[in-house]
Amino acid sequence: MSAQANVYTSVSAQAWFTDKCKIATGNTAVTFNVDLIYPTATGNLYGNSVSVPANYTQTVFVGVGNKLTVSGSNFTAQEIGTTSSGSYAVRQP
Repeated sequence: MSAQANVYTSVSAQAWFTDKCKIATGNTAVTFNVDLIYPTATGNLYGNSVSVPANYTQTVFVGVGNKLTVSGSNFTAQEIGTTSSGSYAVRQP
């Protein structure tokens, strides 16, 4: 199944519908974290917030059903990938 390709300019505990996210920053850096949403695994998928430099594009794994938060300004976060390939990985801590 193909991605919905939603594009966000503000992301706070946003339920993610695809397995990956493309974060594109403007003139400021941002940080992001992925909250695991599965009964046996909770917390940030990456352990700590991850920084994305200014004027940069980075593709990151989110996992279908997990919640993404991006802190900062002047960025876009786009759903990419598929809605099924993250189904298994979302269960992994």
